[in-house]
Amino acid sequence: MKKFSSNELFELRNAIPVESLIQNILRVPCKTSEGIFRFLCPICNEFQTGINPNVNLVRCFRCERNFNAIDLVMENQGCGFRESVVFLKQLLGDMQ
Repeated sequence: MKKFSSNELFELRNAIPVESLIQNILRVPCKTSEGIFRFLCPICNEFQTGINPNVNLVRCFRCERNFNAIDLVMENQGCGFRESVVFLKQLLGDMQ
């Protein structure tokens, strides 16, 4: 089983903007509320979420979970870590 390097994982977590991943690729239900982009949390199904574009992370304030791109794919697609990384690597390759 191939291991992924720290650099590969860092790039995958940061190269694809999470807002675009959520809205355009995973097609998670989204809305803008009071000028803030919100998406449906894959854990608690609430819109009490926020994005920090500076670190490319998202947070659900209701269930208090943080997600990076890999976590979002795992939760949304119901797949494991390896499958999530492969999905994002293919996506990143298609974008370049």
